[in-house]
Amino acid sequence: MNADRGMMKWMPYQSLVEQGTFLRRMRYEKNKIERPRISSERANDINEILTTYGGEEVKARYYEDGYLFDLSGHIDKIDPVWHYLLIGGKKIQFVNLINLER
Repeated sequence: MNADRGMMKWMPYQSLVEQGTFLRRMRYEKNKIERPRISSERANDINEILTTYGGEEVKARYYEDGYLFDLSGHIDKIDPVWHYLLIGGKKIQFVNLINLER
């Protein structure tokens, strides 16, 4: 009976760990933003960079799961069939590209 009481004594601390995980997830969800819309002019600029890419370093801003991210590097692959580009091992769908600069 003594061992059971010891286990019961520590049960509330287990729920605190779960609450911490839940609160982190809630903060993550709360800070999400809607996907930004890009103008047709910016879309044309992005398309121009992708079609004339010559191996130079680029800066990409992309949207993923409610957040904006920036990435710099050389484009490893541009896949027009599956609509994505690969920069430093990171796969970015064309639809998620917000900006692309040389």
